[in-house]
Amino acid sequence: MTKYFVLRPHAVLSSYDSLQRFGEDNVVIVPMAVIDEINSFKDLSLEKEKIRRKVLRYLRSALSEGVLTDTGYQQENGSILKIVTNYNDCKIDIPNVTEYQRRTLQVCKGLQNEGHKVTLVTNNVALQIKAYKIGINAEEFKDEIFPVLEEQYTGRIEIEVSPDVINKMYSEHSVDIVEIPCFPEYEWYENCYVIMRCGDTTAYGKVHGSRIDKISVNREPYGVKPMNDGQRLLMDALFDDSQLVVVKGSAGTGKTLVSLASALARYDDGDFKKIIVTRHVRNDKLGYLPGTVDEKVSPFLQGIKDNLDVLINGDEVEGKPRIKAKKNKANFYGEDDKWGQSESGEYFFEKGIIKPQALEIIQGRSILKTLFIIDEAQNIEPEETKPIVTRAAKGAKFIFLGDPSQVENPKLSERYNALVFLTERMKGDTDCTVVTLKDEESVRSRLARVASKLL
Repeated sequence: MTKYFVLRPHAVLSSYDSLQRFGEDNVVIVPMAVIDEINSFKDLSLEKEKIRRKVLRYLRSALSEGVLTDTGYQQENGSILKIVTNYNDCKIDIPNVTEYQRRTLQVCKGLQNEGHKVTLVTNNVALQIKAYKIGINAEEFKDEIFPVLEEQYTGRIEIEVSPDVINKMYSEHSVDIVEIPCFPEYEWYENCYVIMRCGDTTAYGKVHGSRIDKISVNREPYGVKPMNDGQRLLMDALFDDSQLVVVKGSAGTGKTLVSLASALARYDDGDFKKIIVTRHVRNDKLGYLPGTVDEKVSPFLQGIKDNLDVLINGDEVEGKPRIKAKKNKANFYGEDDKWGQSESGEYFFEKGIIKPQALEIIQGRSILKTLFIIDEAQNIEPEETKPIVTRAAKGAKFIFLGDPSQVENPKLSERYNALVFLTERMKGDTDCTVVTLKDEESVRSRLARVASKLL
């Protein structure tokens, strides 16, 4: 039976081709009230504004193709698209709904009265409940590129192998994927990490084409020693040639500390001319702060600065120094400029080694020979990633850090955010490496690990 999907604004503006994301046997309904509502939106992000303009142009171009008629307009994917303006006489006796919502529910009810199987597509839970109350099926917008947390690509495979395989990895530094007995059970994406274990012996590799090449896990940038498998893989990703690194991990897994240490080490080696750090900050939080846009962002980078403090002053975990203090070592600028003169992470900002950057003004820039760290990326909307990553010029590297389960942006969820979008869209690309640090790899206290799971 043909299904009728009635879309609310979130679904319509989810992507440039949102109206063609439904199966060929289905009918996609956009109420005129939803178009009016979309037109009324203010303060959309630049990328969301682009989507709005393109979708509205697409709807306008379909006017001559019968999108306003009873038969509708057949789209390239085979589905039928309709703009609906009638069903004003359907009674909707539900309080506390906007006029736009009421008109959408009227369309749903009218189509249902005609015998059609109707589904209202909205991420507004309150509206879903109200729709169910009057007998209308309602679902959130589902996109195949946004899997649930447990099914998201992790960028790592852990397997048990034979002694022959482990010996070959150490002697020849590479094995063919087909030499792994269980290889048909996995999807082997380019740049995927492979942890191979045989008894007490472990080998770390990375997928390149049809082979798994051994990687080095002995780096200690700025004295940071990797404490687990996840941190070893992350260090490799930060030093490899990938221009895009997506790092997912819960609080305390060390993703920010390891990223900063590696970034500074590569800066000292001359791989990059500068390091830029940023994070998503809502415009309403920026507005009242004094200074330039970049200066407004700086107070929200305290987590970055705390990790830089650790790099300067050292840290202790379970009584053992995890990072050796480097107060007496001359830094990149010369013997007279020593870290001991500044005991704060502000040092790196004062020297211009690290610069804060507001995401709002990145568009139009060309990021050349720069390492760009985007922290708390789970709070960035998926469509905002394109104007960031497309700024990459020669020698640039982008590192997106975050925890998909710790979303603070009310528009997003653990499956619908920039981290997941980049992971699923870019997996397998030669310029992208994905690293996931597991919850059990957290190096914080037991209380922090338990709280991350239970609270």
